[in-house]
Amino acid sequence: MCFMSQLTAFIPAEFRPDIQGGRLDDTHLSYHLIEDNYPMTEMHVSFIAFGPKKDKVLLNLEHAISDISDALIWYYEDLDQKWSYVQTVDESYFIYRQNANLQLKVHAHNLYIRGCQLERTDKHWLLLGEFFSFVDTWPKRVICAPQKQQTNESKLYQLTHSLLEASQQSAQISIGKSYVVKGQNILARLPGKTSYIVKSLSGIRSIVVDETHFSQWNASGLAALPALFQVKVPGQDLRVHVVNNQLHGKSSQAKTQVDYRYDAHFFTLNDVTTFDEALAQFCLEVTKLEQNTLMGIDFIQTGTQYVVLEANPSPGWSAYHACNGVNNSKFINDLLIELTRIEA
Repeated sequence: MCFMSQLTAFIPAEFRPDIQGGRLDDTHLSYHLIEDNYPMTEMHVSFIAFGPKKDKVLLNLEHAISDISDALIWYYEDLDQKWSYVQTVDESYFIYRQNANLQLKVHAHNLYIRGCQLERTDKHWLLLGEFFSFVDTWPKRVICAPQKQQTNESKLYQLTHSLLEASQQSAQISIGKSYVVKGQNILARLPGKTSYIVKSLSGIRSIVVDETHFSQWNASGLAALPALFQVKVPGQDLRVHVVNNQLHGKSSQAKTQVDYRYDAHFFTLNDVTTFDEALAQFCLEVTKLEQNTLMGIDFIQTGTQYVVLEANPSPGWSAYHACNGVNNSKFINDLLIELTRIEA
């Protein structure tokens, strides 16, 4: 029997970066264990954010909520140690062990869920799976809910559903011409006389490259695992974050490699504060179709034409809109409105 993890991938390991903030920190230990039948004080908060301890989004969010008294950040590493969750016929709530003498019963309106990458052998695999199932039955609001993040596990599904449907409303928006490639000697069958980029077909991050790199890779990997090839489009990279029904953009005016996220100019991306009406309508329509109020959408822009490449249902915004050192308070304000908004 052969498992997916044993198959040779076309995209080499050095082009599949291990995002530290998306992994759990095994060195982080909690000593305040949850106890049954323990006297508890009740606490009400506007939202709880969950994620890995090294997630930079949560580190920046901690700065952003420094003046908010009813918001919490909890780490997956502490699940069933410092905090846990309870679901009964009557209610759903959380338990938090603040110290050896105080355990709290926490009622939250909203939950903000950050993604986490785990191996099947990780001890947290079942723990987090059960927690995400609990979150998907949460009776109130969930921002970036686990079930909404599943579209990121298939870029092909996204391209042929929400992005395609939203793009049909305007001639200014088009879908990047894409090919799912798998098989022996398959690269030769791609339409010629054009340049391509290649990326992971799933939610596993890969550094996007063109044929300058992938022409040197071992093509036999495509016989086992597919990859997503897209026609390379000239223009500027544009990332649009949608939050609180507002758009916040970053544009790459100059770059030295295909993937602007790993370019030397990444931290000098230009703010985009005005958007074509067609672009704005498209982005808002995608969030509506995905039923997700916080998303990051990637485009290549040429003048007033936009080629959409993909949409991230749980975007890492801290590198684009840091709240400690980068003056971009409008995004942070909209994010906090989104996280604290209470709906009936």
